[in-house]
Amino acid sequence: MSLVAAAVAGGALGARHALETDHLAAVATLVTDDASRPGLVGASWGVGHSLPIAALGLGFLALGVRLPPSVTALVEGVVGLVLVYLGARMLAVAVGRREHGHGTNPFHTHLRIGRVSLGGGHAHLHGDSLLVGALHGVAGSGALVVALVAAAPDLPTGASFLGAFAVASVSTMAAASALWERTLDTGARRYLRGAAGVVGIAVGLLLLAEVAGVVG
Repeated sequence: MSLVAAAVAGGALGARHALETDHLAAVATLVTDDASRPGLVGASWGVGHSLPIAALGLGFLALGVRLPPSVTALVEGVVGLVLVYLGARMLAVAVGRREHGHGTNPFHTHLRIGRVSLGGGHAHLHGDSLLVGALHGVAGSGALVVALVAAAPDLPTGASFLGAFAVASVSTMAAASALWERTLDTGARRYLRGAAGVVGIAVGLLLLAEVAGVVG
């Protein structure tokens, strides 16, 4: 496979991959009223998603190893839990929970991982997207992309595929999140956000059921 062919294949897969149901469900629950640049939410997801794929794919290509299925299953379970949490958070906002900015209400909480916050949906929004994208990067079809990169005939071909994949997934998700915010900017905002919350919870529960072997 030539470098150009690898780039074309990577770009096409990146655009399609960004629009998978669980990815859209996650980003839809991350775009909130005070996301002044909603496109950056999707772009942050794309960057976070690309980082582990790049590290694992190129690392495995260099070492000639594959990602263990048990690791993929574990991360899929974590992604499912995160989706349920994000969906529940969005649903809580839709049914009347008040949003706030820093300094207006000292009694707010966040689930934090290092410097990244997973709560509140405001100033820490882009960190949320980056972290959720990174989790998606080693779960489900993200693991397939890692395998495709690792199976490349040489490092330049793998890097060409991966670079195009990353650019396409970042730009596609940035456009999707910006479009979602524009869609929310209507009188149906509350209902759309409620629907996004329900879908997020449903997709998260489905992922957990798949990991548990309840559904195939």
